Amino acid sequence: MDRIFFYWLALLLPLCVTVPPEPRRCAAEPAALPVAEAVEEWFVLELPTAELGQRRPSVEEVGLATLRRRSIEGVEQAEWDLRFFGDDTRVSHVERWVEGAPRLSWREWRPRSGRTLSAELGPAGLALVESGQRTALRTILSIPEGMLFPIALLERARAGVLASGRMRWFDPLARGIETVSVSIAFARETRPDSTGEHVLERRVGLQRDDGTLAAEWTFRGRELWCVHWQSGGLNARRVHAADWEARLARCGPQAKLAPSGR
Repeated sequence: MDRIFFYWLALLLPLCVTVPPEPRRCAAEPAALPVAEAVEEWFVLELPTAELGQRRPSVEEVGLATLRRRSIEGVEQAEWDLRFFGDDTRVSHVERWVEGAPRLSWREWRPRSGRTLSAELGPAGLALVESGQRTALRTILSIPEGMLFPIALLERARAGVLASGRMRWFDPLARGIETVSVSIAFARETRPDSTGEHVLERRVGLQRDDGTLAAEWTFRGRELWCVHWQSGGLNARRVHAADWEARLARCGPQAKLAPSGR
């Protein structure tokens, strides 16, 4: 199982370089989010087996994920919760959209290791604090106008208010702000959503300037059905809650614990 987790991080960690503090400018508040109802969606994490040196099946289930959006004490909060089978690994990505001061928290738990990154918008810019077992790194980034955190960007795509074109987002794994090109494509035929209603399917892609895929989301109506992280890497496929629960026993003890500190 370790090879799966390290494979996934290997796709992303080359981006994780130390970012020196940029010249401080007035921080621009990220674009406002559309108001949305509470959301909870369940996914199976899959990795192409060709990447693991296997022939069949074409994909292997490697974990579970949950996407939640809710209001806590009047503040909108969204969170990805990723749990990997077999090696007791868990990743939590939480965003709190406090008016004027949105915050992001990224946490990785593995046996005897872990990583935490917090990002908070303030008067001087985006303040980053990254900590591991022994060290902490602090950085302040200037904020370009309209920059969004990843789940905030996903939720704008869900609501249908994200247009094609170039924009900026914060990548918690790279600890930096990237410019991406947004593309939107519609399926030729309608597809059934979780209720059986046939709706339009939309595919929203984010591509970096070097041509690599940053993320891709597939929606059926307002429901998120598929996520692709990075070119040829980890995928998330929507399942029913009962199917998600049936797979939970394959996770390690840490991954089975209820989320805390949210």
